[in-house]
Amino acid sequence: MKLSYYGYSFTEKKNNVKKGMSIKEFIKNFCKYNDPTYKNTFRHNNEHIFLLPATGDLYLFIETRNNEIIKKINANDTTVSEIIDSLNQGEMIGFASYVYISDSYLGFASTSMAPRIHTFGNFIDEIFVSLNITDHEFTIIPFLIQSTRADAMAMPFIGRSTIQINKSNKLFDDLVQGFCGKAEEFEEVESFEIILKPRNRKDISKAAKRILNSIPDEGIEKLILKAKDDLHPVLIDLYLAGKGLLSDNINIKDEHEIATTFRDKIQANPLLSEKVNAHEQDESIKKETIASIDHFRNLDAWSNSLLDLHNLSQ
Repeated sequence: MKLSYYGYSFTEKKNNVKKGMSIKEFIKNFCKYNDPTYKNTFRHNNEHIFLLPATGDLYLFIETRNNEIIKKINANDTTVSEIIDSLNQGEMIGFASYVYISDSYLGFASTSMAPRIHTFGNFIDEIFVSLNITDHEFTIIPFLIQSTRADAMAMPFIGRSTIQINKSNKLFDDLVQGFCGKAEEFEEVESFEIILKPRNRKDISKAAKRILNSIPDEGIEKLILKAKDDLHPVLIDLYLAGKGLLSDNINIKDEHEIATTFRDKIQANPLLSEKVNAHEQDESIKKETIASIDHFRNLDAWSNSLLDLHNLSQ
């Protein structure tokens, strides 16, 4: 899985102004609010979706038709830990994403077929609608990164690398000639994608750096290298053309390891702290308390507001 990072804010609908405040207490109280009927109203692609507290600021975002898991979720005295503990050793919850919620950013990782980050954003907006919060919507801001050739050249280990070039790069014509082809034969070819695939766990930095030294910038549509150094003991993606999402690779085979792995990755990523600081200092995002959302820092507000809305609908 990939653990990807996003900032967040709230957009005021009437004027499109972005505002920054923490959503942590709002999320905590949503999870604490004990009303299975209400929680079962949230769906994606006709499947139930649930947000459940795991540990600390880590949450489980589940999409499921599995009635046994739904029954466990709806049980008043059942926690995520108990659901996880009910799994066999090495077994994973299917269709689950994992969300780390900080005061200004999210860490998000998805298993195959699990709900994605845009579904989580829509889910938060649906909660707002259910509470009659109509003045703001939740906005997710990807933390994007781009590396330089100097960054790549400094890497002591480079693995699988991908290069995509179009016709404006001189290597395009070299490849056509290498295939003993004619220009008219390749007229409808938009680009070439070249993949340098190393032998198992082998370093191909010499080959990759040779290409970096020789290929011109013009016409490069994609240039991604997997690399590592002392700061990155596992392979990371370096985007030298275009921008990629700031992320960490995580390899989890047991649900019990999730929280520790998230914490370790977040603490060890030097670029994340830079992106978070830039996001929090962004002058285009006004720092202010949004009354309609902040109202639900009080758990009693959930039952009172939802009861009032239920009475009004009758």
